[in-house]
Formats: sequence, structure tokens, C-alpha cells
Amino acid sequence: MLVASIQAELVKLRRSPVWVAFVALPGLSALIGSANYTANLEVITPGWENLWTQQTLFVCYFFLPALLGAGCSLLWRQEHQGSNWNEFMVQPVSTLDLVLGKLCAGSLMAATAFASILVFYGFSGVLLGVPGPFPTAQVTTYLGLGLLGSIVIVAVQLFISMLIRSFATPVAIALGGGVCGLVATMGGFGWIWPYSLMQSGMNSNNLVDLSSGTILQVVVASVLYITAATAAASTWLGRHDIVATL
Repeated sequence: MLVASIQAELVKLRRSPVWVAFVALPGLSALIGSANYTANLEVITPGWENLWTQQTLFVCYFFLPALLGAGCSLLWRQEHQGSNWNEFMVQPVSTLDLVLGKLCAGSLMAATAFASILVFYGFSGVLLGVPGPFPTAQVTTYLGLGLLGSIVIVAVQLFISMLIRSFATPVAIALGGGVCGLVATMGGFGWIWPYSLMQSGMNSNNLVDLSSGTILQVVVASVLYITAATAAASTWLGRHDIVATL
């Protein structure tokens, strides 16, 4: 049933322009970051690490949280229209599978963005003639932890978008969460705030010392948030279903 739920969500998004945004905005962030990197070569050390911090700054704190919020609102948009909610609730699928189907679709959006970040990063680094070998292990860690943190945002935003019919309000919440995440990360407690985990994992702007202990914190906190948000959404749907059938 989970596979059917995932397929149903992907069918909704098959012709959606949202996929273009998950490629274009990382590209825009890479363009801005490359320009900043080039303009500041006199004050920064040329290298892949500094290019990474410049390119991921905007996408990490502003673009991607809001974009994930929009994607999650889109995943619930059809259910919030007309009588579609009642049709959604009578499907012969468990509430957990319904939520996990949307979580997997949202995670695929996030994965698309991170694949784009990697491609633009490597391509622009070659064009700019960045010295030194490509930091494969380091970038793999950043991307893996960042993707896990982005799934936290997806899980939380799916729960919010399920409760709020408005499309724009959850997006605004996601954007605000990303900005607050910057404050939390700078304060040294980014692993507590769900919107900071992606930022901490990506180590954008070198605000986090990604030691083994910090990596463990990010992973554990991410898994806990994903589990809690998914369980909360599934539980709410289950109770809503009971009320609706009385």
C-alpha cells in the first residue's frame, strides 16, 4: 500500500513546475555564490571549501526551506480543495502509509535540489578554476547530512500544511523557520531547532564544527524529528477519520 501511496503522490506532481524550481533555485544560489567567491578572492583563500560556503549560503537559509514549504503545501493542496478531503480519508490505505507517501514525494523533491547543488557546485568550480582536488568525502558528508536535515523540514512542513488550508502560510512559516535556524546555528544550538539541522549538516558558512559528535547529534535529532512529525500527522489523520465517520 505504501508503494501505491507514493505513486499516487508522484502522479499529482508529474507535470508540476515545482520540479523546475528545485533545479533553478540551487542554480541561482550557485550563480550568486560564484559571483561572491570571485569578488572576494583578495580576502579569502581560493579553494573548494570557500566556494561551498559561498554557494550554499542562500539556498540553505532562504531558498530551500521556503521551496520545501511550497512543495509540501502543494502535496496537500488537492486534499484541501472541495470534497477531496473526504475522498482522501476513505482510501483503503492506512493513515501512516498516506503520510509516508507524501513524505517520500517531498523527500524526492529535496533530493532533486541536492543533486542540483552538487552538479552546479562541481561545474562552477571547474569553470572558475578552483585549485586543489575535488573534496569528494567532505562534500558527500555535507550533502548526506543536509539531505537528512531537509527531510526533517519536509516532515514538519507536511504536518503544518495538513492542518492549514492556506498555501502561502506554511511557506511563510518555512521561510521564517530557515531564518530562525540561522540564529539558532550561530548560537550553537542548531541541532535542537528542526529548521537548523539541514544548515548544520551542510555546514554552510562554516558555522559548525562537524566532528563525529556533531554528526551524531544531527543524525539522531533528524531521525527523532522525522519520526515525531510523521507519527503526529498519522495520529491526527486517524482521529480525524474516526470523527468523520461518526
